[in-house]
Amino acid sequence: MQEPPPAPYIEDDRPATLGELRSTRRWLVAAAVWAVAATALAVFALIEAGKDDDAAQTQAASELGRVQRGLNNRIDELESRIDDLPTSDDLSQLDGRLKDLEDASDNVGTDIDRLGDRLGDLEGRVDELEQSEQTQTETTP
Repeated sequence: MQEPPPAPYIEDDRPATLGELRSTRRWLVAAAVWAVAATALAVFALIEAGKDDDAAQTQAASELGRVQRGLNNRIDELESRIDDLPTSDDLSQLDGRLKDLEDASDNVGTDIDRLGDRLGDLEGRVDELEQSEQTQTETTP
């Protein structure tokens, strides 16, 4: 019995590699740096533009700080989610376990075929016995 070819991976279904996870982490860090830099520039621009209005400046700075804390929290959450993703070793172990299961299912299929053949043989023998018994009863007076 031939083993069927493996199903092709669809781009969205293939597991992420460790390199891809590291690349994503780098982009997240780069995005965080840009977000902090943009926040600093915005604060600086607000300070320069609103030197006369201290109340508005204080409010803007506090709102900006709140937004920055929110962004930092979201980035930290994303980094922790990335760290919790399975490693390539985990995926390799899972792949090995799936291969073992495929092999076991192939063996079960072969065993079922053998049992089917043996059952067919037994049915044939039972039919022969029934015919021979019927022939003996017809010939014996």
